[in-house]
Amino acid sequence: MKNLALVAASLLLVSASASADRLYLAGDALAYGWSLDDAQALLSAPDNSNLFSGTIYLKGGQDFKLLTTTDFGNLEYGSAEDSENGRYTLAAGTNDEGYGKLRVAADGNYLITVDLEAMSATLELSAYQETPVQYSSLFMVGSATNGGWSVDEGTPMYQNPETPVEFSAKGDLLEGTFKITTAIKGGGTWNGKYWFFRNADNEALMTLDQEGDLQWNISEAGSYIVTGNVATGAISIKSNTDTSVADMAADLSEAVYYTIDGIKAENPAHGLYIRVQGGKASKVLLR
Repeated sequence: MKNLALVAASLLLVSASASADRLYLAGDALAYGWSLDDAQALLSAPDNSNLFSGTIYLKGGQDFKLLTTTDFGNLEYGSAEDSENGRYTLAAGTNDEGYGKLRVAADGNYLITVDLEAMSATLELSAYQETPVQYSSLFMVGSATNGGWSVDEGTPMYQNPETPVEFSAKGDLLEGTFKITTAIKGGGTWNGKYWFFRNADNEALMTLDQEGDLQWNISEAGSYIVTGNVATGAISIKSNTDTSVADMAADLSEAVYYTIDGIKAENPAHGLYIRVQGGKASKVLLR
């Protein structure tokens, strides 16, 4: 029976790793606890489907884990052993079996970086501590997006790791409208508390849970940059013809480098590093 369980876990690992572009956070360490309707997503890097990152507020001394879907009972990730300097070796399993939980020592906003190829996770206290960070990603949904009105196929807005209340998406939009959801599963209920709408008095502002289902309008198909700040409510939609989705938010912040062991490199020299910039993480070889 034990061998069969290991085979089943291995099959889950292969299947989910090949298709997942998000990891979901759940646990007592999160403000929303175990509610998967509210579960926040870590997004994979556009150029590396094994690397995920996002900043969010975590409660010290409380547990959490990583899910590959918005339902329990599927492939999940947790710790294989106790952390060392905020770096965990990951283990895969399901229903709390096959792994331990992740945790941080003190309350605060943390940049979480997950590498499923190396099976590691790094939890680093963010420089941004002005206000608790509620969201690690946002998603644009509507007829103006490639995913249409499918919440599951929402266009991701990537988080700026240095100012993690700011989110940005770059890419093609169609003629039509869109609004922004804060959570994939909760957004699928169409409950207004999971949606940012166009402010009734000012289209340059976004308002959470507003009556009227007011949306932003894209009058001409093309390439756009959409940037929203959940702290100030400011949103901008600008034409963009010179960048691609792979460059998502790269100009919003300077790159931060980590060693493969998850240690921040203040002055990276020659070698292999993990670079985190503009809400994405990627392995780079500096020469």
